Amino acid sequence: MKLVEIRKILKNKSSKKSKESTLKFVLTVKKQYGVKVAVLNEIAKQIKEPDFELIENLWKSGIFEERLLASKILGKICKTNPTKTLKIIQKFSKDISDWVVCDTLATQGIRSIINLKKKNFLIFLRNWLNQKICGKEDLL
Repeated sequence: MKLVEIRKILKNKSSKKSKESTLKFVLTVKKQYGVKVAVLNEIAKQIKEPDFELIENLWKSGIFEERLLASKILGKICKTNPTKTLKIIQKFSKDISDWVVCDTLATQGIRSIINLKKKNFLIFLRNWLNQKICGKEDLL
């Protein structure tokens, strides 16, 4: 599935009610379509081939649903290239703006490769936690 097709589906499935609902639970959302998560799950199921470029393009948009979808697709394909997945997670982690995307990226985006890349993942976590965004100079 191509980015253009995905965006067409998201625009067609958007609703004011879904948009308002999201804003009640995710206060930091700035850009969104207003699409139910079930629609994102259905789109993710349709992605059959690993497409890291699609994932990166979805993320770059900054749109709430596109980032959620990128996280879900990443979780589906992460085992095809765990090293590349971890690099993408590192890149994305610098630009997370809300708890839903963070949670989806962590639980669906990389859960299945953590044991495969445990050492690399722990190094990444240590470095990430030590960044000033956490408000601590040295947590570990």
